[in-house]
Amino acid sequence: MRSAPDFCAIVIPLIGENALTNCLDRLPLSALECIVVLREAMGDKRDWQQRYPSVNFLDASYEPVPLRRQRGVAVAASDVVAFLEDTSWPDPDWCAAVRSTFADLDTVAAGGAVRITATLSSRCQALGWSEYGAFSPHNLLPRMPGSNTDLPIITSRVPGNNMAFRRTELIEALRGEPNGLVEGSVCARMLKTGRRVVLQPRMLVTYSACNRRTAALGTRVHHGRIYAGMQFQGQSQLSRILHVVKAVLLPIALSARTMLEMSDSGRLKARLPVLFWVMLMQSAWAIGETIGALAGPGKSLNEWR
Repeated sequence: MRSAPDFCAIVIPLIGENALTNCLDRLPLSALECIVVLREAMGDKRDWQQRYPSVNFLDASYEPVPLRRQRGVAVAASDVVAFLEDTSWPDPDWCAAVRSTFADLDTVAAGGAVRITATLSSRCQALGWSEYGAFSPHNLLPRMPGSNTDLPIITSRVPGNNMAFRRTELIEALRGEPNGLVEGSVCARMLKTGRRVVLQPRMLVTYSACNRRTAALGTRVHHGRIYAGMQFQGQSQLSRILHVVKAVLLPIALSARTMLEMSDSGRLKARLPVLFWVMLMQSAWAIGETIGALAGPGKSLNEWR
């Protein structure tokens, strides 16, 4: 163990406006490095800079999310880079949790817990549970009475809206990667080299906002295609076809998994419209996986905004 390292909070706005303001206002901006990578239609960079003078605002124009993440990493100067999206607002203990997690030299990547607020629309709640149900605080709590809730959990995946990396190792994992920082690919590369990836329940954010584009079923299709397209890159045509055959049952399997995660957290009594949207979201993802397995990611990465 060593003293907690400095870290940089890199915020990737998906919405901008009040969502970005609410996210930034929850960070101790005077006590950490902070970078915001804006995209098109999110206001003048100079206006944001005037409101938050200690924050470094970058203009990424029409770049998709993975490339905007990578742009932030290239500019950051801290030992550790932590990523937030403006849909997900950090709890007061979030910064301390990031620092304490990376005080362990064996840890090169970490994800945190994601609480889904019940005040969102049914469609947005469904999107939150479909994306982050596995990382809900209740699902990350130890099952044994008296277990230490501060201890990190070894994992192979982290939530894209709440994750952190040791910067040197992240740059190494991104070398030769044209698509930018896609969390699943980066974690897989790190694990192959024997690195340690963990989940820290105290590194908590609340999924509090989403917009029409993010919650569109077409966006879910694109994300499913990206996932499968990258997963099956370089694999045989037979393995792709076998996955397509299995994908017939994927909407049922994914929906059941999400509902189980909601049940474990005590939220299965949610309104029926939320459960209906969960099934639609996971069905759209499954369609995307089918396309991605057969035809690769195509131009879907450009739709990840």
